[in-house]
Amino acid sequence: MRPADAFDICHEVYVHARQFLEQKLSTIHPEASSKYLWRPDNRPRLTEFVADFCLAGQRALRKRTQASRLILFRVYYCGGAEYHVARKHLGISELTWANWVEEIRERVGRELLRSGMYPPGRYFHEPTGLTRHGEIATSEDEPKDA
Repeated sequence: MRPADAFDICHEVYVHARQFLEQKLSTIHPEASSKYLWRPDNRPRLTEFVADFCLAGQRALRKRTQASRLILFRVYYCGGAEYHVARKHLGISELTWANWVEEIRERVGRELLRSGMYPPGRYFHEPTGLTRHGEIATSEDEPKDA
């Protein structure tokens, strides 16, 4: 699986999960979300996928030289800003946008593969915090395919 394709699939799951959670867990009316209390569970939930997706992007783009791409990732992919608004906010050309987006998809896609978030179906059926090989995932782990 190409990292960029893994990123696209995980991002699609992220977008739908975030939309679902925003409808069900209203932050404006906390009484509406009172039935969604934390309960111990050993499998990841939608909220964890949303958080893990953003954290994977942060890990993949953590170098100081990647700071601009991290902002683009947060604004466009995590924040859901429209293309024109995000590009104007960052003050970059269309060509720079295209280059950065490809780089983000590749880098974050590799991190999603490394951390076990892809495929999402397997992510939701494995115990929390474990990779495909039953090891605890940490940010210091090197990609297995590199």
